[in-house]
Amino acid sequence: MLRNKRFAWTLAVVGVFATAGLVGACDPEDEKPTPSPQSDAGTKTDAGTNTDAGTNTDAGTNTDAGTNTDAGTTTDAGTTTDAGTDAGTQTSLPLAVDGTWAASGYMGSGGGNQGGLVDEPVCHTPRPGSGLGNCHKFTATQKADLWAGVFWQFPEGAWADDPRPGFQVPDGANSVSFYAWGESGGEIVDFFVGYEDKDGFTKKINVTLTTEPKQYTLDISKVRYGAVGAGFGWSAGGLDVKPLVFFLDDIQWH
Repeated sequence: MLRNKRFAWTLAVVGVFATAGLVGACDPEDEKPTPSPQSDAGTKTDAGTNTDAGTNTDAGTNTDAGTNTDAGTTTDAGTTTDAGTDAGTQTSLPLAVDGTWAASGYMGSGGGNQGGLVDEPVCHTPRPGSGLGNCHKFTATQKADLWAGVFWQFPEGAWADDPRPGFQVPDGANSVSFYAWGESGGEIVDFFVGYEDKDGFTKKINVTLTTEPKQYTLDISKVRYGAVGAGFGWSAGGLDVKPLVFFLDDIQWH
């Protein structure tokens, strides 16, 4: 826009000088020397230094200010998705189980095509502990089997007989902890970590849940681990008596 205005202004000035020239050519008296007006008119070229004002095109370097698109690199701040790299790329402790291992090993009434196990992302308010990983609400109902369970696996879907190596857990972990609570209280659940044959160890605890989030710990301080295929898991029976509904959160190696 500024260029167009500047071009139009220049044409107007040229027009003025052109008109002045034509008038001078038609007036016989112009043959007489008239130094004063000529030199004064010459100073119009100084006024023509308004073309310097035309450096408003420099102000047009507001397009540089348009480099606010650089500020648009706030998308970098969007790398909070990196925080989502609680995933298998994480190489330090504490290590979130969710995102590193996948809750893909459905067992019992949840296995095969039975469809007796549902995992929903329902969180307690506020989330207990440090809130690493995902929130889980598990609902298990009787199908062909009277029990259900889940292994968190790496790679996803890899059982104990899968030849692919597990996730290489950083050295120094002494425990696997988690928060758990039941919908009604009194739910009895086994929690465990490790494939005995593939990982070279397994640890298990049996817990009676309450209705409030409580932290539980699997002690692995004396375990020599390396690549771990089963980063966590649970199982429970009694589905012939009533469905099982309980919650998990903040599952982590540390």
